[in-house]
Amino acid sequence: MRKQKVWDFWSKYYEGLWVQKVSLGPTRREILNFLKEILKKEKKYRILDVGCGTGQLLCEIHEAFIEYDLELFGIDFSKAMIERAKIPDHEITFQQMNVREIKGLDQQYDLILCTHSFPYYENQDLAIKDFRALLKSEGYLLLAQASQNNAYDALTMFFVKFTTGKAKYPSVKEVLAMTKKLFQCEGIIRIKARFYMPSIYFFILKGMDL
Repeated sequence: MRKQKVWDFWSKYYEGLWVQKVSLGPTRREILNFLKEILKKEKKYRILDVGCGTGQLLCEIHEAFIEYDLELFGIDFSKAMIERAKIPDHEITFQQMNVREIKGLDQQYDLILCTHSFPYYENQDLAIKDFRALLKSEGYLLLAQASQNNAYDALTMFFVKFTTGKAKYPSVKEVLAMTKKLFQCEGIIRIKARFYMPSIYFFILKGMDL
């Protein structure tokens, strides 16, 4: 409950935070660039954003691919984040839900997006398994996050935790280890908008046959 209150509080300021320019915004641009490479107008896609916050990424996808046949869904465990996500008039479905509950979703998805929320999941291995179970055959998991790979990352992440609460920022090696039996890693992109930012990586993970 305490974590939810923290993110409920930040929801009011989320879209104006300085990290939008140096972390969250650059991550969304990388996601959009990748989607431009793989999405086709003649195909229908169902896309789920886990830990969607105020829905910025889904809104940008909706605007960038207005002529495409997309069903967009977003979940977040913060009630206040979801309430703000629902304010714009768009065709995106938002629902308050904890990542531990996603196995209860009764649909499968072509793409699952998870950007900057993964470090806050208590059971990251289980979340990866649940993501794969919700993906269609050869669907993609697009996972982006701050990643603790060196002493500088550890130092900067130590101070971040004071504002966002307990988190575990898995290294590149750890992410690859926890995903290797379920996903084929097709690319790793380092996002470095400012020199002083910790390591942020975008993993392009394609589901393997179960």
